[in-house]
Amino acid sequence: MKSLLFVILFSFGNLIEQNPFDLNENTYKMWQDFIKPTKKELAWAEIPWRSTFYDGLIDSDQYQKPLLLWVMNGHPLGCT
Repeated sequence: MKSLLFVILFSFGNLIEQNPFDLNENTYKMWQDFIKPTKKELAWAEIPWRSTFYDGLIDSDQYQKPLLLWVMNGHPLGCT
């Protein structure tokens, strides 16, 4: 069963023509637009984040809003 699935996937993969990702003078603008973050992706930067837990507590109490405390253990890029 596994070998049949492998043959089907291998055959299907060979049928699809794949263009390599080229970076040249003709495609530079297209790749630049593709990589640039959208306004929606940058929305988090408009949030007035607090840099300390204490500042967040003060603002949370003053405005009667919930406080999100995000903590983690390990390397920030997940390279542990």
